[in-house]
Amino acid sequence: MNNPITAQQPVETVGGLLVVPFKHPQGCRSYLVAEPTSRKAVAIDPHLDLVNVLAERVRAEGWSLSYVIDTHTHADHPSGAGALAPQFSSTRVAHPKSNHVGVTRKPEDGEALDLGDKQIIVRHAPGHTPDHVVLVTDGALFSGDTLHIGGVARTDFLGGDAGQLFDTLQNLLSTLSDDIILFPGHDYEGRVQSTLGLEKDGNPWLAIRDRSEFVEKLTANPRPQPANMKQLLRLNCEGMNIPERIPAADLVAYVSQDGAGSVIDVRTPMEVATEQVPGSHSVPLDEINNRVDEILRTAAPRFLLCRSGARANKARDALTKLGIGGLTVVEGGLEAYRASGGVTVKGAGHMSLERQVRIAAGTLVLIGVALGFVHPAFFALAAFVGAGLTFAGITDRCGMALILAKMPWNKASDRADSKAGGTCAASAPSGSCAASPPGTTDKD
Repeated sequence: MNNPITAQQPVETVGGLLVVPFKHPQGCRSYLVAEPTSRKAVAIDPHLDLVNVLAERVRAEGWSLSYVIDTHTHADHPSGAGALAPQFSSTRVAHPKSNHVGVTRKPEDGEALDLGDKQIIVRHAPGHTPDHVVLVTDGALFSGDTLHIGGVARTDFLGGDAGQLFDTLQNLLSTLSDDIILFPGHDYEGRVQSTLGLEKDGNPWLAIRDRSEFVEKLTANPRPQPANMKQLLRLNCEGMNIPERIPAADLVAYVSQDGAGSVIDVRTPMEVATEQVPGSHSVPLDEINNRVDEILRTAAPRFLLCRSGARANKARDALTKLGIGGLTVVEGGLEAYRASGGVTVKGAGHMSLERQVRIAAGTLVLIGVALGFVHPAFFALAAFVGAGLTFAGITDRCGMALILAKMPWNKASDRADSKAGGTCAASAPSGSCAASPPGTTDKD
């Protein structure tokens, strides 16, 4: 199976501009907006996983990518602005308060970005974050995480302010027409657009007209913060790269900071059932191509874990070819993680894959030697197995282990991650950046 976000996305014409939305399984939305005559385009909120997809689409359409814009500092996913902009010599744009490394255009409230004979108006929209902006074109509002379809943004982290969000929303509603099309930065139910008129009629948060009531309800019962938020903020603000590999001791630190949900264990289900990092997500190596969507829903940085590191490297190679970013191999695997003080949980005493390889290899050698006295050709079987074990020891890649992993007794009847958890916070019904409906709690 290919990356599910590489499918051709439809183009919509809004106010003379071409709009191409891209949906990420985490609920994030990225957009390409182009002016057809000049063929100048802008990328809005590019997710790191979408960089290759966006770049391919820009080239296929023959557009020049003038701007790459982050509407705010993202806390739930890595921005791809730093990776996308250099490919097209694009100007990176963000609000002055963002202080993002690499941003050279920092528009003030009301400043216009030229796109051919059209303009994109940048409006400061504090509330979700102090550096938040929304983008207004003729007929469209790209709202980032200020206004969602049927909801609004959270304000309980990143210096958010519920009162400022109320003021921002009222300002937008009073100055923009009801028929303007809303393109949000997130949607957790698969929707792409709405209109301000529809939101006025059906969004429960916009029905609250009293500022104090809005603030009280929005700040009540805050939900858990996005997974890996501290690491993602450093990545998005400082322009750091997600490392290709880390020592197991670093993973121990991540897990201690509630990062276990980003651990993708690529061992067999039986191995995971025997011992695992609590809260990790099980996606066996031989199932990766069919479960890309699950991996994309996992919050980055995504830590690939196996017994010793070999299968994790293979998983990274396979996923990288599909254009998936934010992948980090845990050096030394679970064994090094345990040795570094990492906590694991153990299940039923299933025979490990390593022990199965020893038994199978030993049995084949014994058979080869025994039958060799019947016919010398059978000694080749023992030699072949010995050579295979030597190769496995040198490269840490064992063909026999891969074969045994596919045997029925190594297939768990239920996916091990069903108990281990590991679901990305952004995939929750109300989403990591979205406020719960008014009057609800985390228990609802």
